[in-house]
Amino acid sequence: MVIAGVVAAVLSAAVTAYSSYAQGQAASQAARYNARVAEQQASAARQAAAADAETRRRQLDRVLGAQRARYGASGVIPSEGSPLLVMMESEEEAALDVARVRHGGAAAAYGLGLESSILRRQGAQARRQGYLSGTAALLTGVSSAAEAGAGYSSRARRTPPPVPPYRGGGD
Repeated sequence: MVIAGVVAAVLSAAVTAYSSYAQGQAASQAARYNARVAEQQASAARQAAAADAETRRRQLDRVLGAQRARYGASGVIPSEGSPLLVMMESEEEAALDVARVRHGGAAAAYGLGLESSILRRQGAQARRQGYLSGTAALLTGVSSAAEAGAGYSSRARRTPPPVPPYRGGGD
């Protein structure tokens, strides 16, 4: 009966150890997958920002062209005085607007890159935790089995108490 308990303790430890190891590996794989997704999202954010900036630049070029055309149609000379200042300010605002779009995309990509790094670290930590938990489970199970085995062997070695000699008696 004790041997069955020792075997059960060892098997339980092995199953628990494997379960801990498998959980660590699964968590690590999930974190690596999520890190790759974050990297792809960062790349997509950069591409989207570049496309948005180009679209915004074209829109602003059309606005500035229409502004120049209105000045020319009205007979105002756009290369001097107030029209020149208005044109310069409009071009500065257009450049700032395009820069804001690009910056927003770069900031989003940077944040996703940080998220990817954090997820990779979490994956490595989960893998280490799986190894440690599995090792601890094995050691605990082996220790329990050793204690159970030691208790059995000490009981088995005990000698029965001496029987007092028969002194005859009383009929």
